[in-house]
Amino acid sequence: MKTLNTLSRSLFLAVILSILAGCEAVQDMAMMAVPTETETDTQPLRVTMVYPSDCVGAAAYCDSFHVGLNAAAEAYDIHLTEIDGFYTRRVQLEARRFDIHLTDVEGVPIDPSTSAALMRAAARESDLVLTTGFQMGEPLAMVAPEFPDVNFVIFDAIVDLPNVASINYRASEGSFLVGAIAGLKTETDKIGYIGGVDVPLLREFEAGYAAGIRAVNPDAEILIEYISEDVSGFEDPEKAKELALAQYASGIDIIYVAAGGSGQGVLEAAQTAGKYIIWVDSNGNPLAPGIVLTSMVKELGSSAERIIQDAVEGRFTAGIRYLGIADGGVSYALDQYNAAALPDEVIVSVEVLKARIIAGDLVVPNTVSLPRE
Repeated sequence: MKTLNTLSRSLFLAVILSILAGCEAVQDMAMMAVPTETETDTQPLRVTMVYPSDCVGAAAYCDSFHVGLNAAAEAYDIHLTEIDGFYTRRVQLEARRFDIHLTDVEGVPIDPSTSAALMRAAARESDLVLTTGFQMGEPLAMVAPEFPDVNFVIFDAIVDLPNVASINYRASEGSFLVGAIAGLKTETDKIGYIGGVDVPLLREFEAGYAAGIRAVNPDAEILIEYISEDVSGFEDPEKAKELALAQYASGIDIIYVAAGGSGQGVLEAAQTAGKYIIWVDSNGNPLAPGIVLTSMVKELGSSAERIIQDAVEGRFTAGIRYLGIADGGVSYALDQYNAAALPDEVIVSVEVLKARIIAGDLVVPNTVSLPRE
């Protein structure tokens, strides 16, 4: 891991935003927006994104934010220059300049106290602070009341405070669609699910996935496993690979993984076994064509883009929001990388289910009955 000695002053504490155009290693980028002298009397909008450490990597959760933030940058004609090792983006919009400074740093291990310190440092230097993941909810709930004049955004968690926007996705609906694909595609009628941590958020994925399988293949066997009972389950690809290899060896031919950085281990197991994996959050189809059956996609990028644009235009709105299939918030990925694996009859069946969800004729469960049978 890199040291943080390249960061001066409070920049050490910013494990942050990667909107660098053309950046190929999201995990090596962090951002801190700092005020600079402007040509006008208007202060720049200072934006910081704080990532949890398990959030980055190949086709990982936060890559989607990278795409959306780049889109927001392009929408406002932000240009890139390098100054003393820092990357600076500037945009002129209605006599307002926005400066974002970036530097190379890898994610550091996150715990509640460390995360709160990162959030607090970001809030001192920012007008808008974004973060993501249920593990960041507690730190944000601690810090946001200390900075009532700073706007905060958290994705995939609920923090009900007057200066926080909580953007959540109906993951059960997207998981239902990929579950239906798995139920229609399986040749063994044995299907698996591997989650990172056994918590309500990931049980929502599990509930929708199992319901989607049963909707089209009620006789299929479904094996549910979680890597850990704590957040280490998002950063243990070796354990994930071990679980996945065992599932494949038992006759399972498709595994849906929702496990953050641990998903890479399941992907390796799928490649070793020559079996299918269903990716999550971002489009992982290009990772292994012929192995990644499909991906349950959350439109994280477009959400991040809208939030940035709303803040730029003075329309930031706090509150809790849920985005599902009908809102374009979740779906499944179909492209040149997996089209050959999904016959037309599979797609037609899934699209019929999707239309029923949008119409309100089909309600997808989002909770799991515990204990599991």
